[in-house]
Amino acid sequence: MSLLTGALMACTSGQAPQAEPVWTPQALPGSQWVDAGPTVGPSPVRLNFSKSGGISGKGACNAFNGVFELAGESVRLSQVASTRMFCTPEAAMAHENKFFQALNQTRSARQQRGWLVLLDEAGQVLWRFKPAN
Repeated sequence: MSLLTGALMACTSGQAPQAEPVWTPQALPGSQWVDAGPTVGPSPVRLNFSKSGGISGKGACNAFNGVFELAGESVRLSQVASTRMFCTPEAAMAHENKFFQALNQTRSARQQRGWLVLLDEAGQVLWRFKPAN
């Protein structure tokens, strides 16, 4: 057997390359995320999914909590309640309000390059997060 043939046989062990597991929203419980965009205000937006069906985190200024429901590819975030502190600059409050609206409009999610992407009913991107840890 030639050296080339031996090298080729070593490279082709007969095993197909393993595909990455397909991500589904059922992977969300226990995960923690931070806004993938620029920080607006005193702290970045954070979103945590508990293993018991709750969400929590921080907007640009205020802490929040709520619940999430998963059904197949569907993701619903509801009963979102937050503290009501005012913060500056005004852009931080506007950013936070947009984030809370995005939570209420979320109907599905996907993972894209390791980031969590929240989508509305039409499949339009509402918010992007990167892993917090």
